[in-house]
Amino acid sequence: MAEVRTFVAVDISPAVKAQLGQIIEQLRPLGSMIRWARPGSLHLTLKFLGEISQEQLVMVYQAVERGVTGISTFSFELAEIGGFPNLRRPRVIWIGVPKGKELLRKLQEQIEAQLAGYGFPKEKRGFSPHLTIGRVKSLRGIQPLLERLASIVFKSGEIPVTAVKVMRSELKPTGAEYSALKVIELR
Repeated sequence: MAEVRTFVAVDISPAVKAQLGQIIEQLRPLGSMIRWARPGSLHLTLKFLGEISQEQLVMVYQAVERGVTGISTFSFELAEIGGFPNLRRPRVIWIGVPKGKELLRKLQEQIEAQLAGYGFPKEKRGFSPHLTIGRVKSLRGIQPLLERLASIVFKSGEIPVTAVKVMRSELKPTGAEYSALKVIELR
């Protein structure tokens, strides 16, 4: 059986995806060397697993189900535009999580600990909750974009987290396409 490119994520509401889509459309003409996220596919990744077997997928489902134990539904907020490693020379453009990040971190840590028990390596870097909206391919001509980013004010309002999704990522010429393999509800 073929391997499945997999990650664990929290979804965001269609209304917030639409808001972010408007921001991306404002920014798109300012940076030609940037691959912008498709608004409909935006999500907050908790753990990227890469290519895994069908047998490992069953273990991932079990680990995530155990990892959400003790965490009730909660909400977070998106705001603040930033970049990795920074906004002067970004490789990634993101929207931050100023509110609710502690619960997102707890959720991610518990899931990662359960996955580690099945042999999935833990991340070396600490988890920094964010939503990637663009990947910078070249910094050439990026100054107008950086100036515009500095002037954008965005605040999503409360985004409820009622479930964690184990997602499939299929790489296609038009970009990655995501589909939910399993939805694990928070109680």
